[in-house]
Amino acid sequence: MSTDTVKTFYSQNSQQRFDATVDGAKANQALWTLADDEGCVVLESDQERCLLMWHEEEFAQSWATGEYSSCKALKIEMNDFLEKWVPGMTNDGFDLAIAPSLAGEGIVLSPEEFADDLA
Repeated sequence: MSTDTVKTFYSQNSQQRFDATVDGAKANQALWTLADDEGCVVLESDQERCLLMWHEEEFAQSWATGEYSSCKALKIEMNDFLEKWVPGMTNDGFDLAIAPSLAGEGIVLSPEEFADDLA
């Protein structure tokens, strides 16, 4: 995948990136997040703890700069995501940030809501 493809993806608005992620995840039967030796990257605010999700390794890896430079894209097979990750994240009170822009803007929703979108 080219740098131009990554730039084009991130030039889209949050809804366009979300739709592309849902469609891409269905087609690829996989999702990607960022992780380091200590676990997955979690963005925290006063109200939310969010894991990041993308449908392509390159989009996830493009986030691995600055404070995340030690992170690598982690592939999650769709069956594992739906059967293990969704219940686990729900029990642990996590939300998902779907394909956030490089500035951190994106659609945030519960794991169950995202699983419904992937169905």
